[in-house]
Amino acid sequence: MTDRRRDALLALAATVTLLLTAPLLGLELARLTGAASLAAAVVGAAGALGIELTMARRPSAARRLWADRRVRWGGTLLVALGGPAAVAVDGGGVGPLVVAALLGGLIAYFLLLAGVCSGVLAPPETWFTDRP
Repeated sequence: MTDRRRDALLALAATVTLLLTAPLLGLELARLTGAASLAAAVVGAAGALGIELTMARRPSAARRLWADRRVRWGGTLLVALGGPAAVAVDGGGVGPLVVAALLGGLIAYFLLLAGVCSGVLAPPETWFTDRP
């Protein structure tokens, strides 16, 4: 399995877990369409892109870090369970915003991955290389 495919599956697992677990804790997904939730989703998307840019700047360090299963699984579990945990603690205020931010980050990641896999975008590890 390629690294991109593995990472896509981990992100998909986190997304599915987040979307299935948050409603079980009382969050109506329709609440994620309000202005505050959409703003949180934009912040989450910007955060995901910031992380990707940071990793693209130092691809060998990013590869070493991401090669550690504890980092991969820890990050996946943090995303998958962080939103539901926030809903469990404060489902009426902060919880929906956390879920929206995480979903925004995941959507940005999937769009970036689709761009790279389709050839529309160069792979992140090439973004900061010197080109003539």
